[in-house]
Amino acid sequence: MQLSSIRSFNAASPAPPASKPEVAQEAEFSYNSQDRLVMDPGTTVLKGVEAGPRTERFAMKGTSLQPNADGDYVFEAKDPRSTSAVAFSAAQKTLETFESAFGGKVDWAFRRPQMGVYPDHQDRPMLNAYYSRNDGSVNFFHDTDRVTGTLIQSGSSGEVVSHEVGHAILDGLRPGYLAAWNSDTGGFHESFADSMAILMGTQDEAVVAKVVDQNGGDLSKPSILSGVAEELGRGINNASGTNRTGGDYLRQAVNNFKWADPRTLPERGGPDRLGHEAHDFSRLWTGAFYEVLTQINQEKMDAGIPPQEAIKQTGQEGIKMLANLVREAPKGQFTYRQMAEAFVKSDEKHNAGQQAGRIREVFTNREILSPNLYANAEDAVPASENFRMVQTTLRGSGFGQFEGAVVKTPVDEAFPLGKDVETEKRTRDDIKRLIDAGRILMTNPGQRVETKDLFDAQGRPYVGVVTWENGQMNIERVPIIS
Repeated sequence: MQLSSIRSFNAASPAPPASKPEVAQEAEFSYNSQDRLVMDPGTTVLKGVEAGPRTERFAMKGTSLQPNADGDYVFEAKDPRSTSAVAFSAAQKTLETFESAFGGKVDWAFRRPQMGVYPDHQDRPMLNAYYSRNDGSVNFFHDTDRVTGTLIQSGSSGEVVSHEVGHAILDGLRPGYLAAWNSDTGGFHESFADSMAILMGTQDEAVVAKVVDQNGGDLSKPSILSGVAEELGRGINNASGTNRTGGDYLRQAVNNFKWADPRTLPERGGPDRLGHEAHDFSRLWTGAFYEVLTQINQEKMDAGIPPQEAIKQTGQEGIKMLANLVREAPKGQFTYRQMAEAFVKSDEKHNAGQQAGRIREVFTNREILSPNLYANAEDAVPASENFRMVQTTLRGSGFGQFEGAVVKTPVDEAFPLGKDVETEKRTRDDIKRLIDAGRILMTNPGQRVETKDLFDAQGRPYVGVVTWENGQMNIERVPIIS
């Protein structure tokens, strides 16, 4: 498999026009914004559906799903077809929800009009899911819970699907991020995806009703909304024999994490400790964002808005905040502090600063921002339209078989990490940590690398892979993110 060069996906690249489905109709689908551990699927209606099923933006892959006698795609929760229907409907709804807040179309980074949805890869039991730019798809898997014996299908969880589609959305808008090496950029990608999954739950009446039963609408208390991917998380804990995640969830948005330099952290932390691995480090940003949502929601309830309506309105505001943030976000590699500065700026610019003070306070208390952040958007540095690549050669001790490899890092001139020599040092440090953690895949000159080769024995995608050009060893980011 030839790896895509990030240089082909900068902000100036034109996208081909999207093709229109030949048959456009309305169809009802099984839909679950959570997973089967939390609740059985309900239904939702999608527009512009043709046989397959397909829409203008998504196409079912790996299976043939025929409509029922009513011409819809509604199946009992235990029916194997339900997973396919949920995966497809959750993908479509997630994109529609974000684009509505964004106010425009999100072109896929792989520059094809439709993204493939593989609801369940039958050949590889795995407690995982991922988005692949090279394959232009979101991919879901299954395995058996080692303790309960139940079948876990990641495609049956709307949260997991929304997470992976969230990756695809961010990749379409900020493709430079999948060329970055630092924990901050990777962590934000994971947090953005988790945030999309959480926010989709705020728009589901059944979910919101359960949340209110659990905590009365007080989002500062854990609930099925703050816990992401409960069934998958429990399965991973049961497979490892330890409480790796802190509960029956993959990640928890209600947390008290504060900034720590990822270079000082272990690869993996624990329920109460950060690690520098992207999913692990993402919990800091997700916790801060969710805390902002918690305060907005409480303010609405204090004003007399019923809890269920308050949560729905808060979710709508949160989706707009994410969409506005992406408009002002860096194009290349960044730190959490730089992204937080962009977050404040985005609210000043696109929301009349209604939440800017709240964002500043929360992210300052989390020690992501410093107390002397600029007071208004006029003092902020504008984002550039593109990014450039800074080249680093791995020299010195500790690189082993990767000695002499060339690595490229995307840099946004408006959000510099220092002079190029400082960027090069940071890149060497980041690559060294990834090498030590076994996250860079070594290959041989002339070796053909396929998608399946880009995963380790535990089913995790490698972060980087060696490629060769005229005898020169390069390390490229793997364009797959789980």
